[in-house]
Amino acid sequence: MIAALLLLCSTLFAQDDIGASTLVKVGDPMPAFRTTSLSGKVLSSEDLKGKVILIHFWATWCGPCKAELPLLQTYIYEGIKDPNFAVLCVSRGEARDVVGKFISEKEYTFPVYLDSETNTYKLFATKYIPRSFVVGKDGRVKWAGTGFEKSEFEKMTKLIEAELKN
Repeated sequence: MIAALLLLCSTLFAQDDIGASTLVKVGDPMPAFRTTSLSGKVLSSEDLKGKVILIHFWATWCGPCKAELPLLQTYIYEGIKDPNFAVLCVSRGEARDVVGKFISEKEYTFPVYLDSETNTYKLFATKYIPRSFVVGKDGRVKWAGTGFEKSEFEKMTKLIEAELKN
């Protein structure tokens, strides 16, 4: 009984901590940012106006990130072909060479952006990855998720598809 109580308390604390570390909530406008792709192209949040956007923060050392990225490649990047949709996979806190090697080895083709100094990440959250934010055509956050669970990934995918129909 004590073990069950401790598990419940730790789960509730973790959820509170995730909420407190999330700076951009559902309904908030997407923060303005600039980021650079692995290939060196600069992208501004202004360039994305009017699109549905998936901003996904991850790292090469993160186990849940590594589990989610193949699904992101297949179901999101390859599966949702719409000119009004943009995918930004933002590597948090890692150097270009580390990220480049990882992406090359895994043969991922989705757009990868670097956030070596975590400047973009810090606009959205203070800790924890993977993190995903879905932004609607109106520029407001429609989904904010932390961690990776396949059922949540499926809900996020359906939300993206629904937002594209709006």
